[in-house]
Amino acid sequence: MTDPELLEPPDGYRFVTRAPVQPDDFDAQGHLNNAAIVRIFNDTRMIYVPTQIGPRWTNWLRPSGVVVVAKELHVRYESEGMPGDELLAAVRMVERRGRATIVEQQLLTRADRRVIASAWIVQLLAKDGAAIEWPDWYWPLLEAVEGHPFPPGPSLPRVKWGAPPLAADVE
Repeated sequence: MTDPELLEPPDGYRFVTRAPVQPDDFDAQGHLNNAAIVRIFNDTRMIYVPTQIGPRWTNWLRPSGVVVVAKELHVRYESEGMPGDELLAAVRMVERRGRATIVEQQLLTRADRRVIASAWIVQLLAKDGAAIEWPDWYWPLLEAVEGHPFPPGPSLPRVKWGAPPLAADVE
């Protein structure tokens, strides 16, 4: 649920909150640092889980010895965040792929809804260093929050790691 004092959430997002910005998130150039944006995305996911999924999830997680891990994090930086901007962070769970959940996020200005950055994250549950299935009871909780079903989808394809070849390296 979105903070009622905030404007309407961005399209497709049901959860929006004030971004947890720190004074030292701004670099010597006077704009929001890229590494700070990644931290804000992580902190916002940590706000989303207990406030939206609820105590059953958080009460189960720690004693079970299970951890939520980010397998992949993809960030698109779209515009500068400035010290005077009031920033909002939006989170939504979008799909279930094999053992992974896919999360999308946006960081945007409150005043004009200018997007600072967007991200998508592949999250897994891990126990003793290995990926495990999410508990069956988790999905109805998530469906109630997000307003749509999460049917199991195929696993994400494995892709070669690394940057694409440079044009000069391609014959």
